[in-house]
Amino acid sequence: MRNLTICLAFSLGLLANLGAQSVQQVRNGARNDLKDAIERLALLRQQIEQEKTPLAKEVAQLERDARDKRAEIDRRLRQRDNRDASLLQLNEEVRENEAALETSLRLLKDYARGWTQSIPSSERILHADSLSAALAKEKGDRASSFNAYLELAELSTTTLLKQAGGASYRGDAIVPPEGIRESGIFWTIGPVLYFRGELGSSGFLDKSYEPIVDSTLEMSADSVRRNTPPRLLVANQTTSKLIGESLQSNPGQSSILPMDPSLGKALVIEGSEPTLLEEMQKGGIWIYPILFFALCSALIALFKAAQILRIPFPRGPVTLAGNFGGPFELLRKTAQGYRGNKPEILEEILYEIIIDWQARLEKGMPLIAITAATAPLLGLLGTVTGMIDVFRQITNFANPENSELARGISEALVTTKFGLITAIPSLIAHALLSRRLQGLVSKMEGFSARLVHLKKEAPKNLSPSPEKKDEPSH
Repeated sequence: MRNLTICLAFSLGLLANLGAQSVQQVRNGARNDLKDAIERLALLRQQIEQEKTPLAKEVAQLERDARDKRAEIDRRLRQRDNRDASLLQLNEEVRENEAALETSLRLLKDYARGWTQSIPSSERILHADSLSAALAKEKGDRASSFNAYLELAELSTTTLLKQAGGASYRGDAIVPPEGIRESGIFWTIGPVLYFRGELGSSGFLDKSYEPIVDSTLEMSADSVRRNTPPRLLVANQTTSKLIGESLQSNPGQSSILPMDPSLGKALVIEGSEPTLLEEMQKGGIWIYPILFFALCSALIALFKAAQILRIPFPRGPVTLAGNFGGPFELLRKTAQGYRGNKPEILEEILYEIIIDWQARLEKGMPLIAITAATAPLLGLLGTVTGMIDVFRQITNFANPENSELARGISEALVTTKFGLITAIPSLIAHALLSRRLQGLVSKMEGFSARLVHLKKEAPKNLSPSPEKKDEPSH
């Protein structure tokens, strides 16, 4: 045991001596390594300091080169943007100029179309060759179109200048009512156009604008040649004779030439005025009951007016011995011949006479009132019928004829017109006759009351004294 303890102590001492030597060696090795590292670091720093200056110069040069390249790129980008903007601006200017050219060409075409439509067909026939030659130059491109329509504008300007000072030319015109063609001389002074034919016809020519059927259609060299002669307007004999004499007068001779500020429209309107029969025929089937009621109402109103107005109102005091006209004389005779002693019975008898006369005078008056109430309703019925026909035409046909629409509208308006023409006089006649009749009845009632009062005061028969009969009051 003791030996074991001694061995252990010896081993521990040996290990401690070895550990002390190892730590010292490690410390010395670490010190040497640190010193070598410091020396290498110093050498490396020195090397870095030596290489730092050329590297900094190279970096600076590279930065300068990069700035130059960046500036060059920006410059080139600006040049590209400016070039693109210039191209866009040029393209926009080209589009604007093309649009302006198209607008100008369209205005020229509209002016040429409007001018050819505004001049009378006689002038279109006169200028047909010039118009056709100008339009034949149009080849489909813009330049040829401009040349063609500029030539038309120049032609129109020349023509207008000639018209302002007066111009004459030969041609044909359609003479109503037969509608035959007659050759003669046209004379234009400003907007007014005159004609004198070889067969003696003379007067104004219709110079109203002709409607453009389709404004999108282009004029062509062939279309301007398709024209019909103008129509001579029907004027009174004095005007036609004056125009004929003026156009036949010798050069240098003064003459009076009538003017038409409406350019023929007034004569067209005057010639198109329908007669009463034609207007009634436009009213359709509903015009006949309206006319029937109008005739019956007019006859009854005339008869009742003659019947009522012929009855004279009594003038002067009411007496049993007087001499009156109409129902007043019957009332007087009845009161005078009454033999009873009760005035109430006489009053009833006289009232029955008044009722009988009132019924006789009012006979036929309700028909006048019915006419005044029914005629507007019949006119309204004709209006509804005509408008239904108009809408039926619109529904059945996409583009109904103007004549068909005019017929339905005419029926609608004509029936309303005649219905009101019938109703208004009937209403006035009924009101006036009713007022006259009520006044007559009131006068008869007052006359009867006075007779009854006189009968009470003098019940005996009185001999009548001849007096002048009252004249009818109007």
